[in-house]
Amino acid sequence: MPEEKKSFGDFLVGLGIISPDQLRKITQEQKKAGERLEQTMVRLGYVKEEVALQLLADYFDLPFVDLDTYLIDEKVIEMIPEEIVRRHTVIPLFKIGETLTIAMDNPLNIIALDEIRNKVKTDLEIAVSTETKIKKAIDQHYGAASPIVENTLQQFLGGSTGGPSPVSQDYRKTHDLVVKEVQPGTVEDAARMFDLIMIQAIRDRASDIHLEPDERGLRVRFRIDGFLYESLSLPKQVHPSITSRIKILAEMDIAETRLPQDGNFNVRMEKRGFEIRVSTFPTIYGENVVLRILDQTSPLFTLEDLGFSEEMLNLCKQLIRRPNGIVLVTGPTGSGKTTTLYAFLNLINTKDKNIITIEDPVEYRLPLIRQTQVNPKAGITFAAGLRSILRQDPDVIMIGEIRDRETSEIAHQAALTGHLVLSTLHTNDAPEAVSRLMDIGVEPYLISSSVIGVLAQRLVRTICPQCKTSYQEDPSVLAELGDEVSKVKGPITLYRGKGCANCKQSGYRGRTGIFELLVINDRIKQLISEKASTQSIRETAKKTVGMVSLREDGLRKVLKGITTLEEVDRVTY
Repeated sequence: MPEEKKSFGDFLVGLGIISPDQLRKITQEQKKAGERLEQTMVRLGYVKEEVALQLLADYFDLPFVDLDTYLIDEKVIEMIPEEIVRRHTVIPLFKIGETLTIAMDNPLNIIALDEIRNKVKTDLEIAVSTETKIKKAIDQHYGAASPIVENTLQQFLGGSTGGPSPVSQDYRKTHDLVVKEVQPGTVEDAARMFDLIMIQAIRDRASDIHLEPDERGLRVRFRIDGFLYESLSLPKQVHPSITSRIKILAEMDIAETRLPQDGNFNVRMEKRGFEIRVSTFPTIYGENVVLRILDQTSPLFTLEDLGFSEEMLNLCKQLIRRPNGIVLVTGPTGSGKTTTLYAFLNLINTKDKNIITIEDPVEYRLPLIRQTQVNPKAGITFAAGLRSILRQDPDVIMIGEIRDRETSEIAHQAALTGHLVLSTLHTNDAPEAVSRLMDIGVEPYLISSSVIGVLAQRLVRTICPQCKTSYQEDPSVLAELGDEVSKVKGPITLYRGKGCANCKQSGYRGRTGIFELLVINDRIKQLISEKASTQSIRETAKKTVGMVSLREDGLRKVLKGITTLEEVDRVTY
């Protein structure tokens, strides 16, 4: 008789992955939890998910696929409906002849295989991948305008309540609201539609959701990596119900449609916690709604994560470890200034320091740090709050933004009396911060004696790693790079993204910073006291402290293959 095949557990013991005693413990826990052996192993920390699935593939003699680096044939995506792939955690990979190859995390899921086989009417081959990466691939290849959204929309327009949302149970638990005054066929379907929009935005890494009514309908756009992309278009009649749903969650006045309103609420989705900040604005076609998404569970960025060169990183660390003085971060709205300030605080946040902030609004909660939010109605402005902070024995003060003379003068006095002050300012580059402070009304002697450094920054999109490709740029274009090109030995190769599912055909995924750091030395202090021009300060900084401009830092990242010329041109011209 042929030898009976070992169980998967015995197979792992034979490889030395786990011991017999560990197998007994895992099996007992598996039965209690009602899950698969490999799932229990991962949950108990014996192996990582990817290793467990690779071992499972070896056991069944099946190929293992890393979906993070695998390019799926877009033609086969339409062969299996989204509802099936999400329910069974599978995704089609490619089709050769009459055989379709799919990736799944459980090759013993006979029910899934039978349902897919009946649907596609073809033979199936199986590859193994992790549940996490399969779900990520599904999110990348099945967009928001999916059959789920279409069914919900049909239920909404047809007046069907449709039962509870099958998609966002965590969201339902957080906001278990019952509005009895509204007729059936509106509340539940509007809630379900909003759930789907929220989930898609989170999966797409959106920072903002825009709900924009016009004469034809309701346009939904997501801001991803700084750019707005249209996600879906809905009929105009869904707009009032979705807007009312949002206002209820944000504790805003649903009857007021003629005045702007602000609010916020918290949700849990995709096993993460989010704070949603809501702003409404009346337009001729109805209320425009913008939702800012803040991931409260994501770790804070460190300075090393932001994209500093090694030299600039060291200079920043030296500045913020000084006992007193003002460090300013400048740039337009959305350039990442607040993120940089939090990274500064995160570096110097120790138990021997008293750090206090006044912000508008508080973006993230930081341990050990006392954080205050501006509240003009209660009399807490930046200036008023700053006066009170100085009586709290602070070592470090962070001010969300210097907007007026009063706030600026108090900040400068705080720096002169032994405090380190961090804040932001709206200027185009670092040297312009000096003239901006003078325009506000701060005396030059205060600026020269208290400001120790100014960091200007912009955000550029980074090239998608999955479709990154090299090319040779036209010599006339390379000539525009100036000194940065002359520093490169040999032929110059640039990079760009071709566009793929991972980056939604944009060629970019994620962002990084480009920076310009002005360190105030004795010569620059003298120029400030003399009210010298911004150009004089800029030229002196380049000569005496080797200041690298925003564009130069961007071009260095282009030559390193981090971003593209088009991105640097977009933010520095």
